[in-house]
Amino acid sequence: MQLFYIDENKHSESAPDFIIGGLMIPGTQAQALDQQMRNVQAAALGVALLDKTHELHGKDIFHGKGNFKGRPLADRMQVIQNVATFVTQNVIPVRLVRIDVPRHRSRYRYPMPAYQLGLMLALERAWDE
Repeated sequence: MQLFYIDENKHSESAPDFIIGGLMIPGTQAQALDQQMRNVQAAALGVALLDKTHELHGKDIFHGKGNFKGRPLADRMQVIQNVATFVTQNVIPVRLVRIDVPRHRSRYRYPMPAYQLGLMLALERAWDE
């Protein structure tokens, strides 16, 4: 069994690409990997509780917003490095799908909604693992 943790961006006219992707976590390693990720989170936020108020959002980390407001850039980049190290050291497969929404809409008379198409393609890529 594989667990597929997914997330997507908010696309708009100024950011027309819809991107959805996720991490493939082997079910047999889920608890150990969860603990490692909680350690990364605790180092970043001082809290190992995974909930909406303590999520590690790349946008917030990079731009110094939310839980990372006022934190030095070097500290914020260390959080990103720690997450990347977690993924690479554990050889966690990453699956990504990008849809150029205006191009997709112009190509088809009745285009599938970007979220629906992206999720379908992401799940197909996860299934191929």
